Amino acid sequence: MIDMNINHPPPSDKPSPAPVGAVERLLSRRSGPLGFGTGLLHQIDDPASAVRLLRQAHEQGITYFDTARLYGEGRCEGLLGEAFAQIRGEVILATKVGILPPARDLAIRLKGKLAATLRRLPPLRGVVPPPAIRWPEFGVFDPARMQVSLETSLRELRTDHVDLLLLHECTLEDVRRAEVLDFAEQTVRQGKARAWGVAPAPDAMLAIAASGSPYGDVAQFDAALHPAFACSPSLTITHSCLGTRFQETLFRLSQDAQLKDHWSGALGMEATTANVAQGFLAYAVWQNPTGLVLFSTTRPERLRPNLDAATLITTPDQAAAIAALIAAE
Repeated sequence: MIDMNINHPPPSDKPSPAPVGAVERLLSRRSGPLGFGTGLLHQIDDPASAVRLLRQAHEQGITYFDTARLYGEGRCEGLLGEAFAQIRGEVILATKVGILPPARDLAIRLKGKLAATLRRLPPLRGVVPPPAIRWPEFGVFDPARMQVSLETSLRELRTDHVDLLLLHECTLEDVRRAEVLDFAEQTVRQGKARAWGVAPAPDAMLAIAASGSPYGDVAQFDAALHPAFACSPSLTITHSCLGTRFQETLFRLSQDAQLKDHWSGALGMEATTANVAQGFLAYAVWQNPTGLVLFSTTRPERLRPNLDAATLITTPDQAAAIAALIAAE
């Protein structure tokens, strides 16, 4: 069995995050290997509960929080601002430009609610058209709108700067445009961001890294690119290690008792959903030992197990066993 308390204080004590040199150098303070992604935060119906979850994450040792204008149609940044405005110096805040959420002005929201209400009445269902579907706007990399997006983020986050500004789902063509590079570098010079980088889709990340074009100090990308992919920014951040492959694995475990036994042996504990999730998260940390790995949750009780996952893998042999199980078709 693997001792889940290795290098951890008693559960009642706040853990001391392991230093990550690039984070401290770029973003002014330390962070452990795990960061909190806020992409699911808006799924918590009660804003006070969402704010409480963020504060609990910080109390348990998380200092790095990732967000974007897109998340929750702009609401997630506001929740972070409410949670940490009074302790801004204790957290690292990263946000993004490049994708704008659907417009949320009062007239549009009222019109949509009215249409939805009227369509509940049988006589009007065939007369009143359904509310229009509102889509985010991608590829917003012109300087004027990037500036508006950043200023909106700062206002929502209740701060005068972010620690990291990322270009959200940018392409190689976006990164090569002089006006995009100038905007990012000027944002750092003005003190509105401490560092900048890219957060592209996997194919775009491969193209950007291979191009030789500058793309800031940070690369944030899907954990599925490891271990075949390598890049050399000052800081690498990975995300989505509990994505499609994890869901496929859970399904296979429900059908294959032998596979479940293999997972239990690799983990050193029963291959429950929560423990397999720890294995995926632990392997993402193992792959990115000097960077950060993002996780998301809406459940406070998942914070501690996620933090424990950072030290679940203790040997190369265990890492290889978990890697083989993750890669298995």
